[in-house]
This record gives sequence, C-alpha cells and structure tokens, in this order.
Amino acid sequence: MIDLHCHSSFSDGEHSPALLSDMALNNQVKWLALTDHDTVEGLALLQQASCHKDLNIVKGIELSVRWKKHDIHIIGLNIDPMDSHLKEIIATQNERRIARAAQIADCLVNCGIKDALKKALELAGHQRIGRPHFGQLLINEGKAADMKAAFKRYLGRGKAAYVETDWILLDEAVLGIIKAKGQAVIAHPLKYSLTRTKLHELIVAFKSAGGVAMEVVSGETTVTDMNELAGLCGRFELLASTGSDYHGQNSRIALGKQRPLPVNCRPIWDTWDNQSRPAS
Repeated sequence: MIDLHCHSSFSDGEHSPALLSDMALNNQVKWLALTDHDTVEGLALLQQASCHKDLNIVKGIELSVRWKKHDIHIIGLNIDPMDSHLKEIIATQNERRIARAAQIADCLVNCGIKDALKKALELAGHQRIGRPHFGQLLINEGKAADMKAAFKRYLGRGKAAYVETDWILLDEAVLGIIKAKGQAVIAHPLKYSLTRTKLHELIVAFKSAGGVAMEVVSGETTVTDMNELAGLCGRFELLASTGSDYHGQNSRIALGKQRPLPVNCRPIWDTWDNQSRPAS
C-alpha cells in the first residue's frame, strides 16, 4: 500500500512521526509521505523511526495557498526539506498561521470561550495552530459535538470564528516545491466546494505554474468522485496521487486504508527513478 498524504503532531495530526511509522507497518504500508501543514519538522524523526524498517519515506509538505478567493492545499512530494527557498516560504506561512490563530481566539472569546489561544496552544504543543486544534477546543468546551459541527457552526467560511488568511499564492507554492526538487500535487480537489468550471480553472492555473499531479483518492473518496477525478487527470494530462489524509483516531480512513487508484490513472510514482519507485 502507498499513502502519500498524512499528518503528524507537528501540524494538526494526533500522532508522533514514530507512531505513524509503526502504524504504517502494521497496516502494510510500504511507501509513506508525511505532509504536515506548512512544516517539515517531523520528517527527520519519521526517517529516523523508519530507517531499520520495511518502510520507505517520501519527504512531503502540504502548503495552504490562496487562489482567487479560495483556500487551496498543495502537496509537495519528494522535496528537499533543507532548500532555502522552501524554508522562506515555510517561515512566511507560519507567521501568518500564528497571526490567524490569535484572531480566531479573539473571535472565540465572543462565543463564550475564555483563554482560547492558550488552550489551543496546549492542545497543539506548538505555535503552528490549525483550525482543527480550535475545533477540538470547541468540542472540549461543549460547544460542538464533533469536528464537523465545530466547522459548520464556528470555523467554516462565513462563520463566527472564520478568519480569512493571506496565504501565499498558488504560483508561489508550486514554484517553491519545484525549487525544492519536488512535485506539486493538488490535494483533495473536491473538498473546496468549487463549481466544475472553477475546478477546471484551478487545474489549468496549477498546470501553468508547473504542477504535475492531483489526488484522485483522498481519505474516504467515493467511487463516483474517484472516477470523476481520474477522468480529469486524463483530460488535463495530470499524474494521479493517493493518500489517506490521516490525522488521528477521528479520521474516517485509517493510515494506508484508502481505496486504490483506478487502473486508468498514471500514478505519480511512475515518474520516479527505479530506486525510489514503489510497485503499483
């Protein structure tokens, strides 16, 4: 099994890189990419935890970007985490992420939650707070039954604690990944509630910037959606990627347990050299 999208406690995931390594082996995952949000800090620990195991690590990241009025996520695979340009992007992203967290916390005060920033920092264990950390806080405070409800009532676009963020632009993210010797991938393309016309516009803009692939399978992607995305990959000549988007015990799909790619897709790993190419 190949899983090219998951998260650790270095962003908004529940588990340490070492535990993800153990879980991957238990689930017969042979190739695993850690794609934490706007950080590469967990990669070295994952590599260290997996060095004597039958698990191959793909170095990754997931960058939040702005495209028109939409927040889009772009994954970088096979990146060089030490690349200076990528480090600059990460620093910029985290400055904006930290500022956003303070604004969200201010909004939650008006929703009846005191010390929201302090509590979210304690949940995260680092300063790179994501909305899921605030979602968990809302659950802990009895304001939401689950993460879906937290986003629907408080954290989603247009809701009381939604803060629009000036992420880097799509072109900047793709270029940064390319400069870091990686391949850019559109993460979970159907998650952004784009019209099909807008999704096609996004794909064209992404390809023009140098992007090469799209996730055809992400988490619990349905067969219908998977086949639609496979068709788009063919139409726009994109490679196909796959990942569980695993965050922790509340994720609906376990690490490495997502559906296999449709046979009519060309997997992104087909472009990797023989030494780093997993078996399909």
